[in-house]
Amino acid sequence: MMNRRSRRRSMRKNMSRLFTGFILALVLCMSFGAFFVYAREQSAGDKAVYTYYKSIEICSGDTLWDIAEETMTDRYDSVAEYVQVIKDMNGLDSDEIHSGQDLIIAYQDTDLH
Repeated sequence: MMNRRSRRRSMRKNMSRLFTGFILALVLCMSFGAFFVYAREQSAGDKAVYTYYKSIEICSGDTLWDIAEETMTDRYDSVAEYVQVIKDMNGLDSDEIHSGQDLIIAYQDTDLH
């Protein structure tokens, strides 16, 4: 009977250690992962290119395609692709936009250092 209790205690200690080790490893992985996130892209000139987001107000006569053509960066292969990105960012189901509406758009800027 004593042998059975000591085996249970030993098994509980081992499980506790295993669980604690797993949690510690998980926390360490998440912590180190946060330090290694790199939030910039390299352009052809080896300058850092950062992506920013801003809100613009739609004026009368604006179309989603016109806005995409004016604000599209080299990151996108076509205006159609960027229009879809704008629609996704703003939760739009169609290309229809209205005067006074605000849209979030992405733009890029280089590192000035």
